[in-house]
Amino acid sequence: MKAFIKKVIKYTALTAAVAALSLSAMAGCSSEPAKKYVLPDSMSIILEPPASGTPEDYTALQNVGFVVGKLASRDYYHVESRSEITAKAPVVGDVKQKVEGSKDFSNGILISETINMGGTGVEPKAMQKYFGENEVLIRGAASSDSSDWNGLSTEWSTDTPKETLSYEQYEERYGLCASEFSDFIINEDTFESAEDLQKVDGNYVLTVTLDTETAPAYYVRQMMTMGDLDEEPVFSKIALTICFTEDWTILSLKTDEVYTSVKKIIIPITANCSGGSTITYSYDRADVDISAYESYFKQYETKAE
Repeated sequence: MKAFIKKVIKYTALTAAVAALSLSAMAGCSSEPAKKYVLPDSMSIILEPPASGTPEDYTALQNVGFVVGKLASRDYYHVESRSEITAKAPVVGDVKQKVEGSKDFSNGILISETINMGGTGVEPKAMQKYFGENEVLIRGAASSDSSDWNGLSTEWSTDTPKETLSYEQYEERYGLCASEFSDFIINEDTFESAEDLQKVDGNYVLTVTLDTETAPAYYVRQMMTMGDLDEEPVFSKIALTICFTEDWTILSLKTDEVYTSVKKIIIPITANCSGGSTITYSYDRADVDISAYESYFKQYETKAE
């Protein structure tokens, strides 16, 4: 897995079918052939940014692929996310659930953190994960009392890992690996439409809409685990707004989600949920913190033979 995280990248030309995508909502298409990173297990489109042209010269889906490819080619980065979902349900009323998260990647090491403060019928959860060569190691917070947690500055347990999962087990329990660009699958099969590409303060803003059945196929597994749900959520809206520079460096990603979920408290209750995440990206090495690998995870990982 570490070899994957280090991005051992091969380049191949896109097939004519992908290069010729022409959804009505997309921008114009360039005649320059695009290239695709071939990454094992990657679920989203990943394209090598072109040597010429600007985002206006390419389709919406190509621009998304270039953004993902630019991020995948970096040696290090830091990501922070803040999510808030409002669930409206009979009897229970409105319930807000807040989640903070981060990802740090450097020197082939990827560590993520998730702090879910819980809500009615949902147990608070704090997890720090290391994505190793053969497995994912997960530890919880040092304190079992969520009132002691401090967002992304939460103190982590020094006990043995809470979970040690193969990548297959992780996928079943938590969905896509943190090395993926998004919890949603983004490719030509899940892409539905896009708004016109906008230029704001010298940067580009692109909003795309994804298919509500195929795009969240893995994300719902994470939602089941983290939200203690009794049934997989059913989405009615998934929109992503990506802000990026002219060379396809992503600055931020916002998600807009609407779905229904079922949680059994005394009786099964169906909640109508809406909200989303704001995700920001930093390429300042000083922001990247993978110290937990040396101080904790390294002693527990299994090396590939």
